[in-house]
Formats: sequence, C-alpha cells, structure tokens
Amino acid sequence: MRNLPFDLELTRRVNGQYMPAKWGTRDPSQDLVGVPFPDKGEMMALPAAQRAAQITQYDNGSWETLENVPFGRGASSALSAQMALAGGDKRILRVIDDLRTQLLQTLQSEVWNRIAVTAPTSGCGATFTAVNLALSISRVPDFRTVLMDLNQRNPGIAKTLGLRGPGDMHRYLAGQVSTRDHLIRCSETLAIGLNQARPVNPSEMLHSKRTGAVLDDMIGTLFPDIVLYDLPPMLEYDDLEAFLPQVDGVLLVADATRTLGPQIEECERRLQGKTNLLGVILNRTRAPSTQMAA
Repeated sequence: MRNLPFDLELTRRVNGQYMPAKWGTRDPSQDLVGVPFPDKGEMMALPAAQRAAQITQYDNGSWETLENVPFGRGASSALSAQMALAGGDKRILRVIDDLRTQLLQTLQSEVWNRIAVTAPTSGCGATFTAVNLALSISRVPDFRTVLMDLNQRNPGIAKTLGLRGPGDMHRYLAGQVSTRDHLIRCSETLAIGLNQARPVNPSEMLHSKRTGAVLDDMIGTLFPDIVLYDLPPMLEYDDLEAFLPQVDGVLLVADATRTLGPQIEECERRLQGKTNLLGVILNRTRAPSTQMAA
C-alpha cells in the first residue's frame, strides 16, 4: 500500500467580506465607482489583494504578452505535468484537487488572492505542494494563476517542472527586470516566476517597499485570480515573516514523518494576529481506506 503525498485540514475563516467569484472577468474600471479613495491608514488596513486593486492600473492584454514556454519533461498540459509529478497515481490528483476546491471556496468568501506556501522546516514538501496546487487551479477554465518562486534560499520550482527561463528573482523584485521579461506562461491560465539565483540578502529584499510595489504592479498588470508564493521554511529563516504584509493567507505544509507538534504550534504563534492561517497540510501520511479505493 502506497502513501499518498498529503492529507489536509483546511480551516475556513469567513468574516462576511465579498470577493467576486471570477476576478479575471470583472471590469476593474467599475471597482471604484462611487467609492471614496481611502487615506493611507485605511489603505494599509485592507487585504493585500484589495490594496492592489485600488492602487494599480490594469492592463488585461499583458497576460498574452508573456513568453509562452511549454511545460518541461515532455508534459503537454497542466494535467499531464501533474500526472508526471504524481508518478501516474490518479489518487494523488484527487487529493490535490480536493485541496484546490477547499482553498478556492475559502478565497471566494474573502477579498483574498495572495497565498504563501511554506513549511516549518526544510524537506516538508512545500514546493511540491505549491507546484501541484498551481497546476490544479490552472486547470479551472478562465482562472488565471501565477506561481512565484520566492524561495531564494533553495529555489525548486524550475527543477520540479523541468523548466528553463529567466531566473533572477532578486533582480525582478528590485525592479531591474520587467514582469514581461521575467515571468513566463506555460498555458493559457498559468504564469510562473522562476528563480535560480541565491542572493546574499533574500529576507532584506522581501522587507523592501520596492518588492511590495513590484508585486502590486505585477498583479495590476496581469490581473490574476490567484497568486501562490513558494517561500522558505519559516522556522529556519525570517523570509516569510518579512513577506507577510504582501499576502492574504498562509498554507503550512508539515511532514507527518518528522514535523513535531510544537513546531506547528510555533508557526501558528508567529502567524497569529499577522495573517490568516488557511490550513495545515500534513504531507506523507497514509491515506484512510476510503481514499485508497481505485
């Protein structure tokens, strides 16, 4: 009996805010009609996604201008890329798709679209989860997904997907490279920001106001429905905590074979009052018998 990659517990936190079900199809020019522009204090209290919607000029045609790069390892689509990562095991896809559905239902109850994926420690499978989740969401028709490799300690998205392309995330976040020149598009609904560089000051860059402005501009230019950021383990580096002002929620990936309860509790403590913990994904668990059916 094989182990599925992960089981999940996704905690929904609904506070009655409204997010249009299809961000990619609304008319942004109508968003602020009759709505006074907030002052600086009010603006900083808004969710990150809503701040971007109110301070950025949208260009819906820019998505199509990104360089089109096919999936690596011979994959012809997001589904075939997922099947390759899952070793052909369709049960794995069902678990990932379940995570996708629960996450999107939660996001559609909120004004959220920027999600960080991290782990307590290295080797828990955060990159694997972020990549598979991005592929799964991008299979939803007309739902634009952006996946960004912000793990400048140990970047892994390019290797996981077998992709080659512009890969200096540090220069992109510093505003030295444009969105059009940095991001690539692997399908009609999936764009990826790759990284192969390992700068000496990644957390300082994530603290930078310039980084926030660059990522706000990326969302305002590409108008994605969801952005997933793959980040380093939060108990080993301060990168995630430096980046929290730029996200609306966090998915925490734990390893059932070695992550300790106190480590998860410490991550929860550090996130409390700073952002929304959307769920804890328990990786490398044995699935219940009901999930093992063919």
